[in-house]
Amino acid sequence: MKDKTKRTLLIVSGVVVCVALTVVIASLFNRPAAVDPAPESSQSPEAQPQVEIKTPDISTSNTGDTGTTADPGAGADSSGTEQTIQADPVKPDAPAAPSTVAESHTAEDVPEADRNAETPPTYTKEQTTVTEPSTPDAGSTNANGQVYVPGFGYVTPGDGNQGSEASDMYENGNKIGDMG
Repeated sequence: MKDKTKRTLLIVSGVVVCVALTVVIASLFNRPAAVDPAPESSQSPEAQPQVEIKTPDISTSNTGDTGTTADPGAGADSSGTEQTIQADPVKPDAPAAPSTVAESHTAEDVPEADRNAETPPTYTKEQTTVTEPSTPDAGSTNANGQVYVPGFGYVTPGDGNQGSEASDMYENGNKIGDMG
């Protein structure tokens, strides 16, 4: 067989397998749902157990600020195909406005328990004046020979910059840093 014939045969067989798989998968979705067999009416009522389920009466009540009992299912509609689980919300009444202080409010109107019993602090003239700390001039030295640098304070001067030659600054033929 020629290569072209082999290739065509391979493509056709692949398409046939894909179609077969598609038909099998589609038939799985089209199967009717399994239905339980209906109980036969010829059986005696004694053969089937009688089950009675009793639910206790549970009363729930929601009490709000007004002290009234509200039924959460009041106004719910369960007839027809559309159901509402909860009734439309009702906006509560606005709270009472806080009392305002009269404009003619005096110190005698405030009860003794609410008055500030502490006396305000008093200060002398020396305690209230603010003095700026003096900073030395840049480059000035102190008794220890340290030089003042603004932002750093007194710094001990060191030797000049030092440079060195690193023979191992190449890794895998690439320079790994720049020194100097």
